[in-house]
Amino acid sequence: MLRYVTKELAQKIVCRTMEIIDCNINVMNEKGVIIGSGDKNRIDHIHEGALMVLKNGSPYEITQQQADLLRGAKPGVNLPIFFNGEIVGVVGLTGLPEQIRNYGELVRMAAEMIFQEMIFQEMILIEEIQWDERLKEEVVHQLLRQEEPLDSLFFDRTNRFDINLYLPRVALIVTAENRHKVMKRVKKYITNNDLYAMLPDGVVILKSIEAGSASSYAEQLEKQLRASGMVCKLAAGSVQADFKGLHISYQQAKDTLAVGSKLHPEAVFYCYSDYQIPVLLRQSAGFQENHELLHHYEKLKEYDKKKELIETLTVYIEENGEGSTAAKKLFIHRNTLSYRLDKIQSITGKDPRKVKDLLELYVALLLSKIS
Repeated sequence: MLRYVTKELAQKIVCRTMEIIDCNINVMNEKGVIIGSGDKNRIDHIHEGALMVLKNGSPYEITQQQADLLRGAKPGVNLPIFFNGEIVGVVGLTGLPEQIRNYGELVRMAAEMIFQEMIFQEMILIEEIQWDERLKEEVVHQLLRQEEPLDSLFFDRTNRFDINLYLPRVALIVTAENRHKVMKRVKKYITNNDLYAMLPDGVVILKSIEAGSASSYAEQLEKQLRASGMVCKLAAGSVQADFKGLHISYQQAKDTLAVGSKLHPEAVFYCYSDYQIPVLLRQSAGFQENHELLHHYEKLKEYDKKKELIETLTVYIEENGEGSTAAKKLFIHRNTLSYRLDKIQSITGKDPRKVKDLLELYVALLLSKIS
């Protein structure tokens, strides 16, 4: 059974139909509760006659004698309100059935016409909202592509929706198995100045935000999505001063998500500011398997069957070249660490103790993971 008849709509039916006939009109919902009436004291009471109409799907009359026996009922005629072949409510006329019976069908038809009119208006409103949503998404698509100068139609649309293009924004990508579910949830956590769209790689939010607060917003959003039972990953590009750089922020977010998922697959949020070097490598042409710097890693991998040297180099980089902290993290003696660093130098020709050589070894490790 459809549940379309609200109290507001029911009262409109009452007011209009009581202009047609001089008697009290009641409108009951699908549970037989009076939700609209010319007699305010009867609202929210159960109507036994309506229950009979809902049960049998046909009109039901209550005589004065029957009314005396039924709870909350008065004599009258009660008729089903149909929409698309289903009963959506009941309209009742208060009075002696023999006096008002002839008006019953007229009131029922009027109630159905009012109901259909309201539903039609609501459908038009929904279509207008959906159309506006699509146009707003097209604005986002154009901002993210920006392969050519934006035309006058684009600016006409932004003016129509009162979009301020000159606010600082950051591109955020939210990925999950069900993009539609994410999109529905994301809409609850955006402000008037935020823009969003659903793309093949996920839901994109162009978040209006102050510089430096992109991480905190994304982390809060991820927590809210996780609390809703969604497993997702998020990535943020850099904050851009206005609309002209949003396609850059979006590309950064895409690349950050790609490299972050490989370097730290256990994480759920990746920020471009934390992955600038691997993103730069990903964006640079010709960094694939044949890159010369990869040879350093391949040499280590070929020699290092137990992967001790690769692990040592990784921890040494993570600890910023601090030998003492690296040795503690590896649970080895400083002398053992020194021996392994010497071994890495002899295999690769690069000394991890020198900044330039360490940078090349670091790049080699990154390339091995993201290529």
